[in-house]
Parts: sequence; C-alpha cells; structure tokens
Amino acid sequence: MPKAKLSVFLITFNEEKNVGKTLEKLTWCDEIIVVDSFSTDRTVEIAEQFGAKVIQMNFEGFGRQKQAALDACQYPWKLSIDADEVLDDKLIASIQQVLESDQEYQAYYIKRRQVFMGKIFRYGDESGRKILRLVSDGARFTTDAVHEVLQTEGKIGVLEGYMLHDSYASYHAYVNTMNSYTTLNVEKALKKGKNYSFLQVLLKPKFQFFRKYFLNLNFLNGIEGYYWSKLSAYYVFLKCLKVKEAYHKRKHG
Repeated sequence: MPKAKLSVFLITFNEEKNVGKTLEKLTWCDEIIVVDSFSTDRTVEIAEQFGAKVIQMNFEGFGRQKQAALDACQYPWKLSIDADEVLDDKLIASIQQVLESDQEYQAYYIKRRQVFMGKIFRYGDESGRKILRLVSDGARFTTDAVHEVLQTEGKIGVLEGYMLHDSYASYHAYVNTMNSYTTLNVEKALKKGKNYSFLQVLLKPKFQFFRKYFLNLNFLNGIEGYYWSKLSAYYVFLKCLKVKEAYHKRKHG
C-alpha cells in the first residue's frame, strides 16, 4: 500500500534555544506546522529554515493554540510535539512503520522520558508516561488553558522508542515556566470553584515531595532527582497560593 502522509505540528513562543533540535529530527515528515505566539527571538526564522509553515496568532491558552495547529494540518496522520521534545531514532522508525503499513489502530501513545538539567531520568512518573501524540482524523484537544488533553476515538496502540522532554536547561528556565503555568492554572481552578485551606497549603507541597522523591523513585535519578522533587513541591505550593489569592479577590472584590 502507498505510504500515508504525516503532518507534525507544534506551538511556540521564544523557543530559539530548543526548536532547532526538535525540528532537526522531523525533516522526514511531509509537513511541519508551527503556530507561533509572535516570538521576539529567532524562533520563526529557525522554523522556516527547516521548511515549516509558520502561522502567527495571539496565545489563547494551550488547548486552543494546539487545536489551531491541528486544524492547519492537511494530512491524515498528525503528530503533536512540543518545541522542547526530541524524538529518538527508534521512535522515528516506529512512526514510519505505522505510515507504511495497514494499521489496526487509529492513534498511538508515545513514551516520554524527562530530561532535567541535562540528565535523562530513567525513573519517576515523568519518565514512565505514555502520552497520546500520533493521531488520525477526528482527534481534538480540550480547551483547557493549561494541561490540555488530546482526545480521539478508536483503538490506540503504543509506539516503540522514546520522546525526550528537555525543557529545563537551567533553574531560571524552570522558575519562569513554573510562574507561567501556575498563573494559567488559576483560571482552571476558579472555574471549578476550587480553593485551598491553610492546612492544604501546608501539607500538599510536603506530600508532593514525598510522592515525587520516594514513591515515584526520583531518588534513583541522583541529585537531579532530588532537585526536581523539591522544585515540584514548590510548584504545588505556589499554585495553591495563587489560587487562594485569586479566590479571595473574586469573593471579596
């Protein structure tokens, strides 16, 4: 049978440090779609050097932004990837095999490994996660501002190989991302009427560290696993504080 065609899509904003490494592994795809939120660095220039079709639009939350990118794809198979994720060679071969054969599945999960401060984590929940990323026609994103989910119907398989998630090359980068994500999370929490008590603010970060470091085996990732667990706990602490602050302002004006 003829080889099926594949569109790969991603969203960007000031990703010049990452996007080149990502796109370098995607030049075999039939189409690259980049939806950019008016980057002020060289992101667009780099994307176009790799033959990407760049669409610029204001950021409206991760769910809506990724849906816009998905809608722009013209081919029957679509691969969703982030600008800080890199496919390994085994995963590329697995995707190509899907395109070249008569598959019984309508979509596929991809296994992802966390990379933190240059170290590939082989343990922890972030490195054991399977995420729906390769889909055929009919898939849609939820409209969540953050932690959006790609959804589809039909049978779903799992691909061999890994996608490396190398999002934090510095602690500065992590803190910036944490601040952005916790702010976006406030809107989502308020829609659900969520608030946090002082006891929750006190205990939830402690439990997060215990869960990440011990239960999720991040202690086996060395000192980087400890740092990751501590920062994850602080993420929860900051999220709780921001939601609590926003809830109070909405209730009392």
